[in-house]
Amino acid sequence: MASTEPVTPRRDATTDPIPRERTAGQVATVLVALEALVLAGIAAFYVFELLIGEGTDLMIVIMSVVTILVFVVGLAYTARGLRARHPRAQAPAVAFNFLMVPLGIAMFQFAPWWLSTGLLVVAVTTIVSVFLMGRLGGGPPPG
Repeated sequence: MASTEPVTPRRDATTDPIPRERTAGQVATVLVALEALVLAGIAAFYVFELLIGEGTDLMIVIMSVVTILVFVVGLAYTARGLRARHPRAQAPAVAFNFLMVPLGIAMFQFAPWWLSTGLLVVAVTTIVSVFLMGRLGGGPPPG
């Protein structure tokens, strides 16, 4: 007996994104780029404090700035990859934001509630957006 249910075409990495996937990708791109900008601002603040003589230990400040800048470059590159819907951009975006979730929870103990909540909202929204982008890639689907 033939089924009368409509057949939904199989979606894989080779099909064009539907509007929801495209919008989710744009949201993820903007949020990851925002994270890179915020970190760049923090690095600039560290350098400013060093210049005005507020940094207590020169080596700690320099290594903090270098470490932050490594994340800025990585997040900027990830945002660029998400914008281009490159499959290797999803993993670092999700990994970085999964690390931000426990940080946001811990921040409730020592930071204003709005800052902690904001970090959690951005992290969770980015993770969800990346997953809603769908599977990215140029090759045939596995299996």
